[in-house]
Amino acid sequence: MAFFNLYLLGYQNSFRNKKRDTTKETNQKEPVPTRLPPIISEDGNYSVHQNSHTRYHEAVKKVLLKTFPNQVFRVPLTDAQNFSFWRSHDPGVRPEETMPWIQSPHHCLIKSPMTRFMDHSILSDRNFSLY
Repeated sequence: MAFFNLYLLGYQNSFRNKKRDTTKETNQKEPVPTRLPPIISEDGNYSVHQNSHTRYHEAVKKVLLKTFPNQVFRVPLTDAQNFSFWRSHDPGVRPEETMPWIQSPHHCLIKSPMTRFMDHSILSDRNFSLY
């Protein structure tokens, strides 16, 4: 913030400020039940680790957990993540269906210049070999 001539504001953590707040504040005056709720993963990661600590750490190392930036942060941190915030991350929905501008028609060359060169070289010289 020194760029804007703002000093002595303390430690700035811009990533934490943009992170989603997952805790819900409640003003409960009733006694809280002592029994813990069952652990159910809402983001679909339960099938990977199945409440095993070692399997969870292996999944973190191998990047098997499916969490997207828009599930963690409120706003995109970088321009590269900006596209991820537009997408829907439902497992059955393909991005081409929701955003048709992604897909473009393919115009393939049946005979590329290299193929034409090889055909011409083989016809003109019987002993021609590429290798």
